[in-house]
Amino acid sequence: MKLCTTTGDFAAYYANDIDKIREVADAGFKCIDFSMYNNEAAAYMHDNWREDIRRLKDEADKLGVTFVQAHSPAFETLETLSPTEDPVEKTAQTIRSIEICGELGIPMTVVHAGVKRNTPQEETFRLNKEFYEKLIPTMEKTGVKVLVENVGIADNNGRFYMNSAQRLADFLDYFDHPLMGVCWDIGHANVFAPQHDEIVKLGKRIKAIHYNDNDRKNDLHTAPFLSTLDNDDAMRGLVDAGFEGPFTFEATSKIQHKLRKFEKLRGQNGASLPVARAYEKALYETGKYLLTSYNVYED
Repeated sequence: MKLCTTTGDFAAYYANDIDKIREVADAGFKCIDFSMYNNEAAAYMHDNWREDIRRLKDEADKLGVTFVQAHSPAFETLETLSPTEDPVEKTAQTIRSIEICGELGIPMTVVHAGVKRNTPQEETFRLNKEFYEKLIPTMEKTGVKVLVENVGIADNNGRFYMNSAQRLADFLDYFDHPLMGVCWDIGHANVFAPQHDEIVKLGKRIKAIHYNDNDRKNDLHTAPFLSTLDNDDAMRGLVDAGFEGPFTFEATSKIQHKLRKFEKLRGQNGASLPVARAYEKALYETGKYLLTSYNVYED
């Protein structure tokens, strides 16, 4: 497996995606997950967006890094809970994110499934299918796969979540399209640990992963070995399932981002970019150690 991490690692420090990929490359990563999870896709919602993407691709080529997967905008697709969130606009950004993947040669992107209060499985499946069908023309035009991600949330308030291998498999069977697959988030699954059998059950349906750790209570997205994750259980699952995609971290510590900015002098705030850079390099070495231990590291 090739080591990969997300540009989201530096989302708190840079608005420009070129700056983000420079930082990721400097830490040693040669493969990149292009995150448009927050509001990044909004910057490309204009007529000349392809020129911006071309500059991003040129910089990646200079750095010797390759975009291997992506994350499309996150929003509540079935039930808008925020008064400031426009689902029509976010759907347009999601479609643009798939077009961006096509321009960058990214074969797959994660698009979250939605949930709705007091909505059982059958209706949740129907509503999600209705949403994903809006993406099919762009998926087929670009050849980009859309991946449904497991979540680390138990059903609540009548909401039905894609939180198990069986539910993801059932939805893919229900949707029945060759360009749909699964992104398995190791940290999310850790909430319902163990997960070896869950990974094996999905097998080749898993096209991408998000590797991260947590305390089984909070979705912390920390580096492995920093909390409760049984790395042997997760790694054996990936190996036994014959997973062939990149080993992708989504381990930008939420704890780090919530810390108060370091005040070097009273009244002078300084961003913790040096700490983020050190964390990124440690993340790379940790990933290399994990993959080498299981004889699946690919340079």
